[in-house]
Amino acid sequence: MASSFKITKYITFIILTVIYYFIMQYFNLLPHDTTISFIGFGLMSIIPFAALAVMLFTDFKNFTAQVSVIGAVLITILLFIVIIVLNSRLGDASVYRNMIGQVDKKEFVKDMKVADLDQIPIVDHSLALNMADKKLGEVPSLGSQSDINRLTLQEVNGVMYYVGPLEHTGFFKYYKNKIGTKGYLMVNASNPDDVKLVTNLDGKKIHLRYLDSAYFGDDLMRYAFRHNKNTGLKDYTFEIDDNGKPYWVISKFDYHKIGGAEEISGVMVIDVQTGNTKEYSLKNAPSWIERMYPADTAVEHFDDWGTLIHGYFNWSDRDKIATTEGIKAITNNGKMYYYTGVSSVGRDESLSGFTLIDTRTGHTTIYKISGATEKAGMTSAEGKVQQFRYNATYPTLINIQNEPTYFMALKDKKGLIKMYSMVNVRNYNIVGTGNTLQSTLNNYIEGLAMKGSSANLKDSDMYQEIEGKVSRIGLTLKQGESIYDLMLEKDGRIFSVSTEISREIALTKIGDPVKISFIKVGDTSYILAKTFDNKAIQ
Repeated sequence: MASSFKITKYITFIILTVIYYFIMQYFNLLPHDTTISFIGFGLMSIIPFAALAVMLFTDFKNFTAQVSVIGAVLITILLFIVIIVLNSRLGDASVYRNMIGQVDKKEFVKDMKVADLDQIPIVDHSLALNMADKKLGEVPSLGSQSDINRLTLQEVNGVMYYVGPLEHTGFFKYYKNKIGTKGYLMVNASNPDDVKLVTNLDGKKIHLRYLDSAYFGDDLMRYAFRHNKNTGLKDYTFEIDDNGKPYWVISKFDYHKIGGAEEISGVMVIDVQTGNTKEYSLKNAPSWIERMYPADTAVEHFDDWGTLIHGYFNWSDRDKIATTEGIKAITNNGKMYYYTGVSSVGRDESLSGFTLIDTRTGHTTIYKISGATEKAGMTSAEGKVQQFRYNATYPTLINIQNEPTYFMALKDKKGLIKMYSMVNVRNYNIVGTGNTLQSTLNNYIEGLAMKGSSANLKDSDMYQEIEGKVSRIGLTLKQGESIYDLMLEKDGRIFSVSTEISREIALTKIGDPVKISFIKVGDTSYILAKTFDNKAIQ
């Protein structure tokens, strides 16, 4: 009987230990890759476990002893709860809200560079993975030993690429290739046909040794922890420098509060081939490193800043803002940012603005623009071509003639790009679709003009006017509208004029003097007219 009672005590102790673990995990109090956090976790666990052990395994002779131990345990638990509360958003909301640092507020038109069609990223992460996997499959000797399961978007010599390492497919493949996998893959974000398998660098074969899929001392996380035991490590990102040399870039962080409020302090950089490590602060890291601030930390800091504006207890949600669902890396003026929409709490279907967060420094800029959320923009794009049942990729925010615009690729069920779409953020009923980027842009600008967008196109540097005599003219029908294509004497370009812009175009003939205004985008020979005036018609 005594033996079974003793077994029951042990089982109870184990059950309570498991419960304790899940409580610690829920409050983010488990050790996080650092010696300090392991020590703190141990000290914090000694008291409750010691009290629990005494209560379970001590034979009490009298009622007073039992009450004393139970009281000590309850006090310990109470103190434990108090510590958690005081270090949470409930106990110190201002600390969490101020983790973001200074937040700048700027105007979209002045700060966002006008999009270059040649640099718009049309390839999303899933398509990039498919293209990379297809490229790897072209080399049977590699495809049977390695695979590609993650890619990082970064700028390489001015071009946006998805880059990712070849990984081992299992323990035996790792054991056979201990010197490392044989290279990495690159997928051009603006050109799905530009896919590279890089196996040599400066005439030497590449061997990627320290990987997620490696074992023992070559395991990436284990190797990184051995070389940095004083800070937390997260967001293990594969990047290459401007010469193509591969590295792991790992964010370093400290807890500003027990169990939360991560403060990014710098990066740890590991040479994937040799294992050489270097550490940098946010200020002195090499310029080729794109990501030092993890996306989840950046969004968490912004949401704390936006939702804790009047403290934790703000039952009416007054002035609260939060990020919308989804985040994407974009470039602007040579820098990379995390982009995400911003909406008022409680109004998830409408956009109150968006934010750009510098991926290197975490510096945050917010732009106030009312409009449609990314999800609404995707729905609008899909609705424009609903007969094909295409799926829109998560939008990229771009500037088209000083108008905030969602750009999306439209993919079929196999994940292949079939069309493109541009949706106006302020008015998601203005949608342009096309089979090419140029036709999509033309249709979108046409939609801006016809729907009376607030775009001040005339103030744009690309706004141009031309006068001349008509040398050729022809009529086409497009989606039920009459479109006239014409050419001017001594000008090889084709100008497209809709009857919605000017009724005079239907009466225009060869030799008539005309004046046309248009938006010049790139070096295209096909131009969509914004205004048309036939000077022969009074």
